[in-house]
Amino acid sequence: MYSTQIKTFLEVCEKGSFNKAAAELYITPSAVLQQINSLEKRLSVHLMVRNRGGVELTPAGEYLYKEATAWIRQGDAILEEVRYIAEQESTIYIGTSLLEKCRLLYELWMLYSSQNDSVKINMVSIDADHHIPSQTDMVESINSGVPWMKEWEFIKICDVPFGIAASERNPFSRRERLSPEELRGETVICFRDDGSETIQDVFGCLKAHEVKLDIHEYPSNALLWGSGFKDQLLLVPMCWNDILPGMKLIPCTWDYDLPYGIFYRKNASETVRSFLSFIRKTYEDGNEQGIVPVLN
Repeated sequence: MYSTQIKTFLEVCEKGSFNKAAAELYITPSAVLQQINSLEKRLSVHLMVRNRGGVELTPAGEYLYKEATAWIRQGDAILEEVRYIAEQESTIYIGTSLLEKCRLLYELWMLYSSQNDSVKINMVSIDADHHIPSQTDMVESINSGVPWMKEWEFIKICDVPFGIAASERNPFSRRERLSPEELRGETVICFRDDGSETIQDVFGCLKAHEVKLDIHEYPSNALLWGSGFKDQLLLVPMCWNDILPGMKLIPCTWDYDLPYGIFYRKNASETVRSFLSFIRKTYEDGNEQGIVPVLN
C-alpha cells in the first residue's frame, strides 16, 4: 500500500536516529540513509537534518510525518478490511440452536470440504427468541412457514412426520404408535403456526377427535426444557427426537408431515451457492463416496 521509503522515513522519525531505525528494520544504517536520500530526491525537498542528537525534521518533514502516519493507519485498516471481506467470501455461516441443529449439514460439510478445503464453515448461535444473526448464510430446519422462513430460499431434503412426545412417566410412552382416536379427551401442547396449512390440518384432525389443544407461540426453551410442562403430551415433528431428553416420540397413524431441508439467503454468495449445488447433487444424483446423509 505504501513505499518502503515512506516506511523507513517514519521509522527514523519514531526512533530519532538512522542507527536505531536500521536496527528496527533489520537493514544497515547506510541503507536507511540511501532510502531517505532517494525519498528527498523524488520529492525535491529536504525532510530532515542530521545532528549530534540524531535527526531534526524540517517543516516539510514535519508535515509528511503527520500526514503519512495517518495515511498508513488508514491503509492498514483498508488492508484489514480487504482480508476480512476475502475471508467472508470463503466462509459459510450456519445458524444453529437447540431446535435448528445440524443433523445433516455436518455430514454434508465433511463430504464437501474433502473436495474444497479452501472454504471454511462457522457456526453462529440463534438465540432463545429466535433472532437469526445477520451474517447467517444457512439454517437447517423443518419448513413450518413461520415468518422468517418466507424471506429465505429453501431446499427440501425429506419429509418429517408429526408425532406425540410423552414423558417417561406418562402411560402413552409405552405405546409404539398412536391414533387420533386414542388421544380423545387428552390435552396436547402444540405450537401456533398460522402460515402452515399442514399444521392447521393437524389441529383440525385433533379437534375432530375431541382432543384439547394447549396452543403456544413458537417453541421456547422454558417450555421444551424448563418447567413449562410436566406429564402432558406434546405435538412435535419426529426429527426432534434428539432434543427432548427423558421423553419418547411416538409416531401417529396420520399422514401429516412437513418438509425438512436447508434455508439459505436469497442473495447467497457464490461460495454458499457452490455448497448448495453440492447438496442438490448429493441428494439428486448421489455422490462419489456413496454416502447420502439421512435423518435417523
